[in-house]
Amino acid sequence: MKRLFTLITLGVAMLFVACDTENVGGTLKHFDITSDMNIMVEAEGGNVAITYTIKSAIEGESVKTEILNGAEMIKTITSPATGVILVDVKANAGAQRVAVISISYGKDVANVTLQQKGSGNGGGNHGDNGGAVADVEFTASFINGYYYGEKYGEGTDRYAFFLSDQGLNNGGQAYTNGTYYYIDCFSPANKSLTLPLGTYTFDKSNTGNAYTINSDNSQLILTGDSVETTTTKYLSDAKMVVSANKIVLEVTIEGKLHRVTFFGSLALEDVSSENPDNGDDGDDDKTEGQDGEAQSTLTGDHHVTFDGEHRAKWGYEGDYWQTGYSNYTIYIMNKSAGYVYGDTLQFDLVTDNNSSDGKFAGKYTISDKPGKLVMVAGFTNKYAQAVGSWLYEYGGSSASGYKNYAMIKSGTAEFIDNGNGTHTVILDGKDYKGNRITCNWTGVIEQD
Repeated sequence: MKRLFTLITLGVAMLFVACDTENVGGTLKHFDITSDMNIMVEAEGGNVAITYTIKSAIEGESVKTEILNGAEMIKTITSPATGVILVDVKANAGAQRVAVISISYGKDVANVTLQQKGSGNGGGNHGDNGGAVADVEFTASFINGYYYGEKYGEGTDRYAFFLSDQGLNNGGQAYTNGTYYYIDCFSPANKSLTLPLGTYTFDKSNTGNAYTINSDNSQLILTGDSVETTTTKYLSDAKMVVSANKIVLEVTIEGKLHRVTFFGSLALEDVSSENPDNGDDGDDDKTEGQDGEAQSTLTGDHHVTFDGEHRAKWGYEGDYWQTGYSNYTIYIMNKSAGYVYGDTLQFDLVTDNNSSDGKFAGKYTISDKPGKLVMVAGFTNKYAQAVGSWLYEYGGSSASGYKNYAMIKSGTAEFIDNGNGTHTVILDGKDYKGNRITCNWTGVIEQD
């Protein structure tokens, strides 16, 4: 199963774009919301102003509003002037509550969330079913992601998506200073482009079973003003309840409970009928030459070591690149106190055999054209995902932003089976700038 956490996360971390008033959320062409997308309302209620601008007028169209959730909160919605929507919110005598208002102009739609504080008289910060008080309450304005179908395991469909306050632009890129909860989950195979209803639970073994959330891949990403200030936080537990046009996600991060709520359509982009990493243009280049823009932050040679606490895993991918040979992905990463830290190497190997049980020993040439004994060079595909072979250097602690990253573009890699349960990995590669990326490590590579 191709793992998605490094692919999608790196695509966000290194390819995010600045948020500006011309394109809030990256999807609105004809109008923009100029006020906050998430508005906190005091318990006593009152008028709340939502402001917008028309940047491309549509003849015969007007701005419309619809209450998607929390109608009991709303007394009236009026538009006293062009560019202003007034929402009269009723006083709240109970627990914190949420309303979501859909604002549309032509085919453009934006959701604005109103979170009203509780009165303090028996009103806490509880979930739909009277659950525990959350340390963080977050209402997502956007859902962006993909439906993969059964491409990553028979019998279950895979969905990978972000719940965020900023959304992604049309190139799949995140915006600066955003909050992005990324969830990788499975349902029974059903060919539905809409996230199936049900309760999904955290799967620490990552079996890929129906109604589970992948523990390695799912995470919280906080984009900063630059790549260097983007951080990633990993989940230690999660539960997601999907109902009609609603997601309630509860995740535990660094001992704190985050409750994430989203209201709206749960439809995702269909990539089930195509291989996002595999083109067919009549030649041997299965990547379609997709470097995207060649990526490397290295300013010199980089030697990778894996000392102390670390993790090495291999995963069998079948004949993913359609070469007639088995494909394996291998990750070797440093860890500290259970978190990824320092250098990580991602290898994408096409072997000289058809095994499925970890027979990946051999000497590989690094190339962007998959074939026998080729280590697929790093590239970014059209979904802004990092694919192939890469170096990532993470920052410190659990909020581990990328300090460096590089596509491994040329050279060789050798995986030697030592016959005692260990492998020796010898990498002598280069990024597109010519910086050498090297490693000579011996240890156990476990099955993922």
